[in-house]
Amino acid sequence: MRKILIITVLFFSFGNFQTLFSQVTCTASAPPQVAVGQTFTFTFALNQRAQQIASYQFSGFDILSGPNQSSSTSMTIVNGQTTQSSTFSYSFTLRAQKEGSFTIPAATFVVDGNQVKSNNVQIKVIASQQAGTPQQQQQQQQQQQGTRNQQAAQQTFDKNEVFVRTSASKTNPYQGEQVTITHKLYVGQSVNGGYRVNSATMPTQSGLWSYTLGDPNVDNVGKQEVVNGKKYTVHEIRRTAVFPQKTGDITVTPMEIDFTANVITQQNSGDPFFDRFFGGRQNAQNYNLDIKSNAIQLNVKPLPQNNKPDNFSGLVGSFTLSSSLSRAQLKANDATNFTITISGTGNIQHIDPLDIIFPSDFDVTEPRISDNINTKGNTVTGSRIFEYVIIPRNEGTFTIPKGSFSFFDPYSNSYKTLNSQEYTLQIEKGSGQLSVSTASSQKEIKVLGNDIRFIRTSNFNLKPVGAVFFGSLQYYGALLLPVILLIFFIIIWRKQIEIRSDVARMRHKKANKVARKTLKTAKKLLDDHKKEQFYLEISHALWGFLSDKYRIPVSQLSMENVASKLTQLGISTHIIDKFVETLHQCEFARFAPGDSSEIMQDMYKKANDLILQIN
Repeated sequence: MRKILIITVLFFSFGNFQTLFSQVTCTASAPPQVAVGQTFTFTFALNQRAQQIASYQFSGFDILSGPNQSSSTSMTIVNGQTTQSSTFSYSFTLRAQKEGSFTIPAATFVVDGNQVKSNNVQIKVIASQQAGTPQQQQQQQQQQQGTRNQQAAQQTFDKNEVFVRTSASKTNPYQGEQVTITHKLYVGQSVNGGYRVNSATMPTQSGLWSYTLGDPNVDNVGKQEVVNGKKYTVHEIRRTAVFPQKTGDITVTPMEIDFTANVITQQNSGDPFFDRFFGGRQNAQNYNLDIKSNAIQLNVKPLPQNNKPDNFSGLVGSFTLSSSLSRAQLKANDATNFTITISGTGNIQHIDPLDIIFPSDFDVTEPRISDNINTKGNTVTGSRIFEYVIIPRNEGTFTIPKGSFSFFDPYSNSYKTLNSQEYTLQIEKGSGQLSVSTASSQKEIKVLGNDIRFIRTSNFNLKPVGAVFFGSLQYYGALLLPVILLIFFIIIWRKQIEIRSDVARMRHKKANKVARKTLKTAKKLLDDHKKEQFYLEISHALWGFLSDKYRIPVSQLSMENVASKLTQLGISTHIIDKFVETLHQCEFARFAPGDSSEIMQDMYKKANDLILQIN
């Protein structure tokens, strides 16, 4: 029993030893003979996944596509022993240019930080009319069959099953009426290995006042929908409330997105027993798609002229009006608050103060305006509040007249007018001291009281008789002072022109200030949970800071060369990696479905720390 146990331990230890010290292999393969103009597949097969293809060369051949990545896993059971192996393939579709014998040199791959080379491959290219030997014909047929198998696997993915659809709540609105524009991403069932939106180009909306709708704190979970008999996973990418600012035709341009689909295909291994129990081999492949939505055409009609009020505000929607007065009985020179609130559905931020004529005995401040806008639903709702501070200067009984607000209601297709309440104020006698009214509602200052003027009691500045300023030292000093100041001003002015003409120097000097200003805007967007605009401001802050700080035009910066540029400037590798990683996270997170405020807060902190460290 002890011997059996020892043999078993040695057996498994030997197997683990072999696995631990197994070498990475890279095998290149291709048909030994092809004809001029013939397309064929050249494949590199590795037993471990490569991080990078360092070099490859196909002299004498046209590269039609590649590298196309795929992987497969095989499992063999012999006498109860299970052996599993993985193959990672990188294939190219080539076409022979001319006759001759060609040697494809070894390609270099990077696996776990180490370089691995493949074998050389000899390929003979014959004239297109030569058929070759029977053995060569058989090899060509096998190669063509492999190509057909690969094409059949690719045909399981239908790129037409991924699209973006734009819709509008109405296409013939009134000027100023809300229209909801919705962009939805549809992903078909052939995309079975996951997908992501890499970037998106937002549509232009010239002639439209817009609000982004939806709750940024709610995850964008895909919903199931059937279109033309096919099931799709649907994500709402963007929902916008727009208000046309002019009549006529207005076009909302298409949205464009860069989309990556991961498709897993099943292939037979050729072993019926294996395919029956294990389903053959699986290959995973990424497909990059440039998707463009449809455009939206709005035909905006003018508002009707019949029964249009003289004080029409230009607003379209549904509104209510309320008003309040903090106190109606007070003494002269005391203050009271007068508030008007307009609530409803529509472009609330375009509501102007009501035209109310206050009594001339009142000092009235300009209204303090505050907005409460709600965009989490399908419409823009909320309220705009106008708060006045009123100070009566004389005793008596005064009246604050009604104010009116008119709007167009598209549901009843008619104009409506709302009136504020009329208020009567009882003003008692105040302190009786002199008061000067400077109210904005009055055109001139009025003296509201009189009193005896005080006799001046301060010291007078007396001068000796006969003392004159003309011809004195102070007189000539006063004459020369403007000349001296002019010369000094010219020197400083020329110096400033010289400094400001050096644009790169000025940008370098103000790099931190500009970046801080952009980050301040991003912080406000973070507090408002505006995810998309927040990540865009963070990206602008990082790229702009790098361009200004090191005098590199933004056009010369890209994700591919930013690392080398920073390395040349002596920035540490640790900071460079964090900088590039932060930029990548910004680009991905802008359009990734859902997000949390914690991730946005972390992204803001990373950007702020990076600017401090690079500085």
